[in-house]
Amino acid sequence: MGVVFRQSVKNSIVTAAGAMLGAFTTWLATKYLPRREYGFIGTFTSLAVSFGPLLLVGLNSTLVVYIHRYTDDHKKRSSLIALCFLVPLLFIAIASGFWWLAKGWVLAKLQLEDRVFMDAYYYWLPLFTLMFVYMTIAEQFLGSQMKVAAPALMREVVFRIGYIVLIVLFAASIISFDTLLKGNILLYLLPVLAMFAMAVRLPAFGMSLSLGNFNKDEYRDMVKFTWYHFLLAASIQIIAYLDAILLPFYSVGGFQTTAIYRNALVLISFIQIPARALAPASFTALARAFAEDNREKAGDLYLRSSINIFLVTVCISVLIACNLQNVLAIIPNGYDEMVPVFQILLLGNLVNVMTGMNDQILSITNYYQFNLVLSLLLGVSLYFLIRTLVPMYDVYGAAWSTTIAMVTFNLVKTMFIYRKLGMLPFSMRTLRVVVAVLPALAAGYLLPRLFNGMANVYIGAMADAAMRSIAIVLVYVAMLLWLKPSADLDDYLATVRKNKRLF
Repeated sequence: MGVVFRQSVKNSIVTAAGAMLGAFTTWLATKYLPRREYGFIGTFTSLAVSFGPLLLVGLNSTLVVYIHRYTDDHKKRSSLIALCFLVPLLFIAIASGFWWLAKGWVLAKLQLEDRVFMDAYYYWLPLFTLMFVYMTIAEQFLGSQMKVAAPALMREVVFRIGYIVLIVLFAASIISFDTLLKGNILLYLLPVLAMFAMAVRLPAFGMSLSLGNFNKDEYRDMVKFTWYHFLLAASIQIIAYLDAILLPFYSVGGFQTTAIYRNALVLISFIQIPARALAPASFTALARAFAEDNREKAGDLYLRSSINIFLVTVCISVLIACNLQNVLAIIPNGYDEMVPVFQILLLGNLVNVMTGMNDQILSITNYYQFNLVLSLLLGVSLYFLIRTLVPMYDVYGAAWSTTIAMVTFNLVKTMFIYRKLGMLPFSMRTLRVVVAVLPALAAGYLLPRLFNGMANVYIGAMADAAMRSIAIVLVYVAMLLWLKPSADLDDYLATVRKNKRLF
């Protein structure tokens, strides 16, 4: 678990840096982009991000799991990598044809004011989706080789710096909105090419188009595994992005409502940093433990990883929750609704984090079919919730639909894993985390606002946020050092003290 934790710390730092850049990007976009254009970019990106995993048809999961089965068989490993990189191209080509044929139907579902944007960039979506497909495949391969920090640097930092440059150029009237959007799509070439270059340099990488390296039974086993994981990914993506995708179709505000929702999702993305940073390395270790049939080791990894992710997540949640007024102070007027939307979404995300790495466990074991059925049922339920609640409660209806689905989804999975595998993602150590964060929450919430009257609202908001955040972190760290909820954190801090370095 030591190397997993160190890799996770590196990835956390990179992911956090990317999230800060993302927040700065959001501030720039809300300041210089009209709400409808900003909302359209959010919807268009959500479409690409959600379609990407679907067109991977589960091969990203196949790559991560099966590559460890062919560690000593270079030919089979090379054929596996080639299949995972090339097969999605076929599915993207097929999906592009259906997307082009559906143009009239899609445009008819949008608000009249929104159709002009979708009409102008409709045919760019397949290319946008292709970028996400290859970024995911390359990152999954690198993750399988315990290389998680460098891909995260390209995805979280390098790309966002490029996008910031585009927004600044747009704000200075040097480029048009058309160039901004197309440039945003093409920017994804940077992380894709960089990750591929890193992969090629690793000894485990290779490609072979020889289909005879696998026998019929191996192909049958891989197809079955891939098929179920494709359906699982499809249902999970529906749950993850259906709210952002359907909101402009059912809200009278269209893309303008999406702009509000997107800002709340940016805040939620900070809550998701620990899971995104710690899960890749932990997933690889879990896959190896199950491959070795070491159930005790797998259970220990499951519990410890869940606690580590939860420990960081609750701290970030408190930091954001106690600084929401500062967030509103520095963005333009018209986005006040993002605060209650964020609070509603936070409930679901905290339950999601507290229940641990359920998806990873179910995808590795023979119970991924259960995860598939549950995900499909909840995807359908989420659709009807959004269709019902958004016309009634607008942006709040989308947030409540997602939270209800997320809470139900994770509680059922947790109960199933416990019954079948005897594993739980929480213990008394999880309760220690909750006890540790309560005084930090009180410190952040009760601290008076001393900078509200400053002439410069940005300086006042940042000064208040800095003071409030320092108080929260100091209290929380002190409580963690006292209660010691994470053995991995204790070991890591001991190593830092001994070696005088972070890694």
